[in-house]
Amino acid sequence: MPLLPLLPLLPNGVRPMPGTTARRLIGTATAVAASLATLLSAAPQATAAENYDRCPAGKLCVFQYGDFKGKMEIISSSRPTLGIWNNSLSSFVNNSDLYVALATDANYEGERYYINPHSGPNDLTGGTIGRAWDNKVSSIRMATTSYEVTQGVPWMDWFVQDEEKRPAGLPAVAQFGDLNNDARPDLLERADDGRLWFLSGAGDANWVTKGKLVGGGWNAMTQLTRHGDYNGDGKEDIYARDRSGILWFYPGRGDGAFGDRVKVGGGWNAMREISAAGDLNGDGRRDLLARDTSGVLWSYPGSGRGIFGDRVKVGGGWNVMNQLASPGDLNGDGKADLVARDGSRNLWLYPGNGRGTFGGRAKLPYAWPADAPVLATGDVNGDGISDLMRPVDYQLFAYHGDGRGGLGGPRADMLWDTARNVRVF
Repeated sequence: MPLLPLLPLLPNGVRPMPGTTARRLIGTATAVAASLATLLSAAPQATAAENYDRCPAGKLCVFQYGDFKGKMEIISSSRPTLGIWNNSLSSFVNNSDLYVALATDANYEGERYYINPHSGPNDLTGGTIGRAWDNKVSSIRMATTSYEVTQGVPWMDWFVQDEEKRPAGLPAVAQFGDLNNDARPDLLERADDGRLWFLSGAGDANWVTKGKLVGGGWNAMTQLTRHGDYNGDGKEDIYARDRSGILWFYPGRGDGAFGDRVKVGGGWNAMREISAAGDLNGDGRRDLLARDTSGVLWSYPGSGRGIFGDRVKVGGGWNVMNQLASPGDLNGDGKADLVARDGSRNLWLYPGNGRGTFGGRAKLPYAWPADAPVLATGDVNGDGISDLMRPVDYQLFAYHGDGRGGLGGPRADMLWDTARNVRVF
């Protein structure tokens, strides 16, 4: 099998892990985060004679000898100790959907070797890295997110490369997106298992942190949206619609988590898309946009208490759009705008008029992939102008607003690392 290059040990004896998906870190990330997130590009291809095909689909399997020979054990969940398999593992196959950490000591301590989901076969008896791990594994940790298998290892969620440009105070238009009251926009991501994670956007060149678990059960929600403070307490809130069509208001606590939810009302299954939009009518309260199944776009004026007044029809024909995003003020006139993507991947800017509706649209210069959400989380580079972001292959590409209704970019100056198949908000 081909030799793998030796990677440096990280603090606490952690060593990066080969996997099938290369993760590229950009900018001023620390060597710790870069080493951890730059996973080797591909697991070596084994031949049929190596007999790794004994491992069932969807499972993690470990083998007694190299080349996937000898006894095989199927590992279905984390094992703080390995019993008779302690220091007796020489090759493995990860066909599972889970992230895996092999550890040299019991209880997931010591040096750790990280494995991506579906990373396939790997022989520990060959190569510089492999020989260092042959018959050295004493515990195995498995989880649906990379955060959990890394445990206390410093972990880069994401941050702005040009952090030194960020002013001490930001204008009000840039304040939405901030969930922990540090004047920097944050992210929420929901994994397939329904757990919601908070990813802080705060940081400087030395900033490293882990994702913070908000809670489970969020897969009961068909849509989540947010755009600042909706109940007047100065903290960013979110709205979530459940499968029965009830819209719920979750007041932010200012620490990345949320207080007890409040029922806004039922019947929201009639809406194909819901977008928290900021102050559309100029009354100082943040509003909501919703597009119904017939293509009519409605504006719901905020009350300042988390609920809404009587809706106002914006117009019809919006079923040609497959996503709405509310970036705040993109053209510098102090009014909240709307961005929409059509079926041809075109991105359109609809400038707000301050009366709850919009002026004539303008086409933005970048085609937006149909499978990539348009993320509007505020001002990500600290220049006081709202921006857009697009997740691609474990990175966040930033499209910085120019303050005149245009976008620069794309720039891969966001660092992001997360589980597969998540939704980012």
